[in-house]
Amino acid sequence: MNPPKRVIITGSQGSLGKILQKGLRGSFTLLCIDKIIGDNKTFITLDLVTEYKKFKKLLKKKDVIIHLARDIFEDYPNENIVPENKTMTENVYRAAVEAGVSRVVIASSVHADDYSNTAAGKYMAVQSESCPDTPYGATKNYIEHLGRFYSKKYGLEVVCIRLGGVNKDNKILFEEDQLYDKVILYKEDFIELMEMCVRVKKIPKKFATFYAVSNTRGRIHSLDNFLNWQPKFPKNE
Repeated sequence: MNPPKRVIITGSQGSLGKILQKGLRGSFTLLCIDKIIGDNKTFITLDLVTEYKKFKKLLKKKDVIIHLARDIFEDYPNENIVPENKTMTENVYRAAVEAGVSRVVIASSVHADDYSNTAAGKYMAVQSESCPDTPYGATKNYIEHLGRFYSKKYGLEVVCIRLGGVNKDNKILFEEDQLYDKVILYKEDFIELMEMCVRVKKIPKKFATFYAVSNTRGRIHSLDNFLNWQPKFPKNE
């Protein structure tokens, strides 16, 4: 794959999107999309659920899409279900194929497989069958499997990254997850990983799923990945 002409970030006004915009702005031309109104020249207001045709018209063959958009009403640890989260991802995959985009990077989650009873040092690897811990995790499972379908049938390169907890201050947010200290992904590691996913020449077999957490003491997820990415944070561990 040649260097991308642009990187399109959906959900760009969310917490991950803002981190990624700041981190990638000096490396790529960005097109930032969100249904919330943004405040810069590279931003387009668009609802991925209801404005499919508008979204598809924006896409060009050399683009790479980083799909972060979701409704956070469906989130860990609650059991709310938001069908629109599936619809947004379905539309991203379909539009990418129809527009000839070659690669989509998907924000999956460690919650796609229940890690609550995993002992420290017993690293979880991605399994062919995962047992999600919430409807939110189940949605992530669905979009991973859908990505595999589009990869196999249409040749779309799909990378599904099971992200740990990312926040702009690199804080351990136990109020969000009692195991946050074991699954935190430092924002610097997150930015580096996403840039590698954009730049890598090809995706082996056109599909990949792997965990992304920082190398904290007591982490419980495997760091195996085709990029040979290894987190650099935290520095003192």
